[in-house]
Amino acid sequence: MNNRRRLLSVVALSGGLALTPRIVLAKDEKAKVYQWNGIALGADASIQLYAASAHEAEKILNNATHIIQKYERLFSLYDQNSETSRLNNNGYLESPSGDFVKLTQIAGKFGQETNGAFDITIQPLWDLYKNQFNTESGGELNAKIDRLLPIIGYKNINVAEDYISFAKEGMAVSFNGIAQGFITDKVTEYLKSEGYKNVLVDIGEYNAAGPQADGQPWRIGLLNPFDAVSIADVIEIKNGAIATSGGYGNQFDQSGNHHHLFNPKTGQSSNLYASVTVKANDATTADALSTAFSNMQLSEIEHIVKTRGGIEARLTANDGNIYKITS
Repeated sequence: MNNRRRLLSVVALSGGLALTPRIVLAKDEKAKVYQWNGIALGADASIQLYAASAHEAEKILNNATHIIQKYERLFSLYDQNSETSRLNNNGYLESPSGDFVKLTQIAGKFGQETNGAFDITIQPLWDLYKNQFNTESGGELNAKIDRLLPIIGYKNINVAEDYISFAKEGMAVSFNGIAQGFITDKVTEYLKSEGYKNVLVDIGEYNAAGPQADGQPWRIGLLNPFDAVSIADVIEIKNGAIATSGGYGNQFDQSGNHHHLFNPKTGQSSNLYASVTVKANDATTADALSTAFSNMQLSEIEHIVKTRGGIEARLTANDGNIYKITS
């Protein structure tokens, strides 16, 4: 499972409540912060909003969790009945949901925009690395990667409104580089539609819909990629989304050279940067681009940031140098 969500954390709340693994309900006072903590796509998630009463907050947060569960049934790799699992197991998917088709198409557009640096068909690589380092499978890793590369490629997914299929046998997809952001956006959209203007949603990536109730920004801490414990920097946001990718989030071996961020073109774990953080207007974009930028040279990243607009990238090089690119 992609654990990039653990690379970001809320540093502090202005007048907020202590975090607990359940819905936090305050006494009935205006503009109090309420928080839900739970699990989404196999890892920690949270929603924070300001509401007028505990009863109101509980109802809204419960509705939000139903949205999360809805999309888990589409994109989870652990649920064998999810649409992702059915597509991977059968090589095709009949009557896919509209949102499944939509995100598959969005993923393809990111693949095209990044010249293949973002690619949801890397799931066979995940399975290969997991078996290579967690079992006694043996054999030369590079030779196994070379045998898999012909089935890696987003262009080999056939997408129609009523049918999705793979062009090559053995293909499989993982939405772990984009689904967290997509679900984060869906929950945020719901809360905004209900009139909430002071919201922070974390379903793998953060999306802020307005500041805290007192006007202060939400403060998001970036984990130091070199010790995976301390906070390297703090990013303040009032609106928009932020996502971070780093190989240290999920490693297959003690060296840290083999991890979950794969370069779709080579099949190798990407070690160009220690971490990549992207700010964007929406979490889907921040999620996908933080993954893609991990496989791209600075000049290529700069081109996308400048061309798109509304994007900021913060890259930590392996020597500790920080590169910030803005539009």
